[in-house]
Amino acid sequence: MKASDICVGDWVNYSILNLKAKVFSVLGNHTIGIQFVDKNNKVEAIHGLLEEAINPIPLTEEILVKNGFKKESQTIDGDYCKYTLSGFVLNWCDTDGFWYQNGDITPNHVHTLQHLLRLCGVEKELII
Repeated sequence: MKASDICVGDWVNYSILNLKAKVFSVLGNHTIGIQFVDKNNKVEAIHGLLEEAINPIPLTEEILVKNGFKKESQTIDGDYCKYTLSGFVLNWCDTDGFWYQNGDITPNHVHTLQHLLRLCGVEKELII
């Protein structure tokens, strides 16, 4: 994942040397590194950033529900659902994953959902 793909406030995993990944929110993105804050508000700066060590966090139903999205089943067998938050609707299908509107945008990672919410004017700080 490229450092240029993430913005301040995005949640990402950072793992180096096959150590357990840490979940971070980006505080600053600079050419020499990134400053992160973890879930316990501990600040870390990573200089000489290795882009291959930054990984997206997969978007899951658990994360959506934890952040106030309401699930509404659309089919009898539940293979198609929609999740709503403040008028924002995110669709899900068991074969295609998540999509917004007519399938134009597929926010299958937390940071892409964060970007989409910002673009749609929904002010929501996601909790991981």
